[in-house]
Amino acid sequence: MNLKRLIIGLNVERIESDTNLEVEGFTCDSRKVGPNFLFVAISGFKEDGHQFISQAIGKGARVIVVEKDISTFIPKGVVLIKVLSSRLALAQLSTNWYGFPSGEIKVIGITGTNGKTTTTYLVESILKKAGFRVGKISTIDYNLGGDSFLSSLTTPESQDLQKILKTMVEDNLDYVVMEVSSHALALHRVEGVEFDWAVFTNFSPEHLDFHKDLNKYLETKVSLFKRLGKEARKRISKRAVVNIDDSTANYIMNNTSCQIITYGIKKEANVQGKALRVVSDGVSFMLKTGKRKRIDLSLLGVHNVYNALAAASIAFGEEIPDYLIKEGLEEVRGIPGRLESIKNTHGFGIFVDYAHTHDGLEKVLETLREITKGRLIVVFGCGGDRDPQKRPLMGRAALKLADYSIITSDNPRSEDPEEIIAQIEKGMEAEGGKKEKDYLTIIDRKEAIKVALEKIGKEDVLLIAGKGHERTQIFKDKVVEFDDRKVVRDLL
Repeated sequence: MNLKRLIIGLNVERIESDTNLEVEGFTCDSRKVGPNFLFVAISGFKEDGHQFISQAIGKGARVIVVEKDISTFIPKGVVLIKVLSSRLALAQLSTNWYGFPSGEIKVIGITGTNGKTTTTYLVESILKKAGFRVGKISTIDYNLGGDSFLSSLTTPESQDLQKILKTMVEDNLDYVVMEVSSHALALHRVEGVEFDWAVFTNFSPEHLDFHKDLNKYLETKVSLFKRLGKEARKRISKRAVVNIDDSTANYIMNNTSCQIITYGIKKEANVQGKALRVVSDGVSFMLKTGKRKRIDLSLLGVHNVYNALAAASIAFGEEIPDYLIKEGLEEVRGIPGRLESIKNTHGFGIFVDYAHTHDGLEKVLETLREITKGRLIVVFGCGGDRDPQKRPLMGRAALKLADYSIITSDNPRSEDPEEIIAQIEKGMEAEGGKKEKDYLTIIDRKEAIKVALEKIGKEDVLLIAGKGHERTQIFKDKVVEFDDRKVVRDLL
């Protein structure tokens, strides 16, 4: 692509050298630079791309995009472009390179602290039941229509995201339903993506290590709704779906100018739900979208009723018949790592879940408490290099709602696992929890699961929380294969 065309829309501070040249490719990874490439120098969390400019030029880069003043020698014939934000520039370059693919497919974005993945799967199921071709971008996997692969990020980096959307368009998909993380919004990964739907599931403390405080975290989520429909290039009405029962719902709704569809259980909403029956293999509820329809959901818990209502709200707005909404919701038999039941010949009730916030852990434990005849046992930890404020809160939640807890490692990353566990313990101790009597601490996650399985009785229920669908465990100096579900099956 000609460089003049490629940089249309960039907020450029200055350009040095002639922009009338052809660019063969672009990247923010200096290792991937090829002849006649454009290299975007991004200030990352671990590495600064500005330090690799010489390496990029040596490999053939003819255009360098920077956000800092640099001292690196730029040879004659290499174009230097200074921008306000390299991450934003990368997103804009990606949109231009791939030809604004979101303009040719309906885009549904789902944000919120919890429930994004399950809602994404439910929306996908309903749309497919209605006969549409659907792509999915989730924490678990990316489904491009013809191809599917495990995800590395909840929301891909902007260049990867635009490439994925382009592939979906070329495969003639009708919709893409995607999770939109707060990191993706803050780091401009979804810049250049025109959303037709934005869904808000709920809000609770999370990622405060990154966002620094709760207000900034909320404002990041709200940014998806603020820009919904602004500078739209598609002639399609934009709509927001909001959980009216959440305490931040009014603030979300006051910050979007498009049509709003509300859903809820407690407050009156456009799409109303009423839980009827919670059993060991699902929950039944009454769905009201003008008409009433009973839904027998094969997912546990009232929190999944909320996820189903969010999905039904989109279907309602897309004028999908009620009977197809029912069939689409009921066809989802389970979500990987989301209250996933580990079937076994011993008859034990064992579940693996991704809950890694105190709010998520509370909801899952409350759900399991309803189906537990004996004791409720939980194995959990907290990730390293992540918000330390939630650690004692998760300890309190476990002490309050479980009969016995085993605190262990999650993904400790660069932190000391013992220190993470000690911070979780503080929450338990503050609520009167006693070691041995109420909980144990076992650093090795496999050993912790083994001890939990040794303690479980016929009418007990065991929850292994925190990692869900994940297949690895991340330490300071290594990444090892570790899947809670496989570990349980092997030990059993």
